[in-house]
Amino acid sequence: MIRALVAVTLALTACTGGGDGNGGGGDDAVGSPIDAPGAGTVELVAPPPTGAGEVPTFEWRPVEGAATYQVVVQDGQGNAVWSWQGEATSVALGGVPDRPAAAEGPVLSAGSSWSVAALDAQGHVVAVSVLRPVSP
Repeated sequence: MIRALVAVTLALTACTGGGDGNGGGGDDAVGSPIDAPGAGTVELVAPPPTGAGEVPTFEWRPVEGAATYQVVVQDGQGNAVWSWQGEATSVALGGVPDRPAAAEGPVLSAGSSWSVAALDAQGHVVAVSVLRPVSP
């Protein structure tokens, strides 16, 4: 788990400049994938950059060789505010699908962004996504 968090932190730190059009980032991306030999690109599918709602579901395409995925959501200042790790290729913010409106948990704020790292069974980075903006 620690290795995965370090990998995602490195991936997010390496995200600078505009999107490069690889994978699902396209023009909506705010960063490019980590420059790691052999690392592929995770293609982000949903939510859209705007109109995602306060508790969106994040979705991406499966990556060959990935055993788990690490999702990180950042606020408008670039601070990590929520992360998740698991085998699924989608997860609702907070990790609880169909969370009741009155239930406590993280909510998305304007100017947020998200990224996914795909990890192999040993916890090594297989692929990373661009850092994509997302707002309610």
